[in-house]
Amino acid sequence: MSAAPPNPAAPTPAILAAEGLTVRFGGLEAIGGLDFAVARGAIHGLIGPNGAGKTTVLNALTGFVRPAAGRLSFDGAEIGGLGVAAIARRGLARTFQNIRLFGAMTVLESVLVGGHRGFGASPLALVLHTAGARAAERAAIARAGELLDFVGLGREVAGRVATTLSYGHQRRVEIARALMSEPKLLLLDEPLAGMNAVEKAEIADLVRAVRARGVSVLLIEHDMQIVRALCDRLTVLEYGKRLADGDPEAVLADPAVQAAYLGRAR
Repeated sequence: MSAAPPNPAAPTPAILAAEGLTVRFGGLEAIGGLDFAVARGAIHGLIGPNGAGKTTVLNALTGFVRPAAGRLSFDGAEIGGLGVAAIARRGLARTFQNIRLFGAMTVLESVLVGGHRGFGASPLALVLHTAGARAAERAAIARAGELLDFVGLGREVAGRVATTLSYGHQRRVEIARALMSEPKLLLLDEPLAGMNAVEKAEIADLVRAVRARGVSVLLIEHDMQIVRALCDRLTVLEYGKRLADGDPEAVLADPAVQAAYLGRAR
């Protein structure tokens, strides 16, 4: 008997799922029993008013804080309770709300940092400067250069100190650094903050290009015009709990979301 044809209406399997995610800081419950899932290949928006707990969710997903309760799964494996390095090795990378670049490093060095887990040479081989180590170094530099082109900076900035670039270009360095680890899911924490309309549109196009490379994206963003145009699905937080989840147009039209996030009366 032949196999049944694929169902075009079947949901795309989740690359990331949180069930009952709870984060506490002392007696404060910052995230309370949160359920949400990011479909593989999707751009998923995580939005909410300031203080809703969005960055805390990213910190829990990436091992920067330990959940008090709940289940986290990524690419079919449990990641709840794992440390930052172990989660990164599984293919989860992020950028930060406040740009975090090493002050004395060049752009090239900053991007290369993101590829440390995949560097194909042992510490001893590096010390001995073996042929294998030299080949691995050349491959890493070539990969970093390709990513600088991809994020729109170009290789001509490779030798500049990263922190001397404009704010928007530093954001692009952060994205290139995150992509250097060849992630399956990229978490972006307000990548458009502080940018003008042209810069926002360019970064939105870059996020689409990241997804086109097969990388799923979880995006925190406050610009609702960008969110509406960019995201396949939205999850809305309020006081650490899920307020709404679903299609962006339906979510943004929800009176409860408008009251909580957009400041309109219920």
